[in-house]
Amino acid sequence: MSPQLVWFRNDLRTLDNPALFHASNSTKPVIAIYIATPEQWLSHDDAPAKIDFWRRNLADLKKSLAELNISLHFFEVARYHHIPKLIISICQQWQISTLHFNQEYPVNEQHRDQAVSNACHQISVACQTYHDQLLFAPKSVRTKAGDPFKVFTPFAKQAKLQLPHSIDLLAAPVKQKNMQARQLADEKELNQLSWPDINQSIQTLWPTGEKVANDNLIQFCQSKAIHTYKTNRDIPFIRGTSFLSPYLASGVISIKQCWLATKRYCQNSDGVVVWQNELLWREFYKHVLIDNPHISKHKAWKDHTKAIPWRNDQAELNAWQQGQTGYPIIDAAMKQLLTSGWMHNRLRMITAMFLSKHLLIDWRLGERWFMQHLIDGELAANNGGWQWCASTGVDAVPYFRLFNPITQSQRFDPQGKFIRHFLPELNDLTNKEIHFPKENRPDSYSPAMIDLAYGRKRALTAFKNLAPPP
Repeated sequence: MSPQLVWFRNDLRTLDNPALFHASNSTKPVIAIYIATPEQWLSHDDAPAKIDFWRRNLADLKKSLAELNISLHFFEVARYHHIPKLIISICQQWQISTLHFNQEYPVNEQHRDQAVSNACHQISVACQTYHDQLLFAPKSVRTKAGDPFKVFTPFAKQAKLQLPHSIDLLAAPVKQKNMQARQLADEKELNQLSWPDINQSIQTLWPTGEKVANDNLIQFCQSKAIHTYKTNRDIPFIRGTSFLSPYLASGVISIKQCWLATKRYCQNSDGVVVWQNELLWREFYKHVLIDNPHISKHKAWKDHTKAIPWRNDQAELNAWQQGQTGYPIIDAAMKQLLTSGWMHNRLRMITAMFLSKHLLIDWRLGERWFMQHLIDGELAANNGGWQWCASTGVDAVPYFRLFNPITQSQRFDPQGKFIRHFLPELNDLTNKEIHFPKENRPDSYSPAMIDLAYGRKRALTAFKNLAPPP
């Protein structure tokens, strides 16, 4: 009997996984594969922390699948364009009847999947694809005129109207009768793939596996954390968020599981609504990416902003990247990114606006730096956030709005607890001094690299001089 083949990508789980569910519910045996593409990872600026997170989750996934008598096999090619040939070889050697996979939406991934589908068609292997990363199918949430939404609030309102009263999760896959598939000549063991070296401390911060992700989700929804989320999410020195973003970005947990958990495990509150809206922001940015493929090609959503005279100052960029700007909340945030592979969302906005507005350095350089270091780096969300801050994207902040890092620090880290944790050289400063040390600044701490008023004026001038959008 010809087997079914499941191709895992950014969906490293067994529960609520459409491709795995439908493959295992057939009468035919199931085999699973994962294909590493190290050169593609490099060109996509995937962070070593994120790639290592995949590796560790794949080890957990292999064990979970083995309990279902489904074998997970590992392969490696340099880049996406090598995959169709490999898929053909795998299908022919294992006599595969159908290939199942969940869709991914950036341009390169769409081209890859189309090439694989074409290759399978040539050898009479059926391709079954599924929507997995979204609550709604692409292009299904539209304005009354049938156009894509350009503003989040009406998108979220319409999305909530379209949500069914109950969301059904796909059940655990059916256990297979016997483990299938012999080993192929070009197959590798998981530890033989080209994984990057990673700081073990980051691994400790981010344990892996579906059980960990689901337990964390349930604990968040059953605790007061979700109900205080509306206010506590902006305070970086407390655990006021869910910390589920790496698991969502790698598909260890699904957005449907997250949404359903808010209905199943907690009573409604302002905090619950705000967290649901954050899930819908992720959804919104993915729909924007699907409707605007040029975003995948390092282009601004607002075409006329390409005329902004971005500054090319490598020294200032390096200082921002390494947390040496002289503005403690900026520097502490960048240290958090470098040491943990993650950054608090409020701090992502503050640091992004500082680079793109006060320094007037191209937002794409910041977007790339984040992708190269974030364990939860995801093209749609990262790009959407950066273009929001830089006033070049959909539903972006007005160009004249600049977060002042000093007042943001005073508001959201009033006692400097977060700053002191990541910048211990400032521990002796008072709660007032620590937000912008001047007279008592330690010699080991960088002086302020720019006057905020000057940077603000320069940014406003650059945006005011743009030709109006067509």
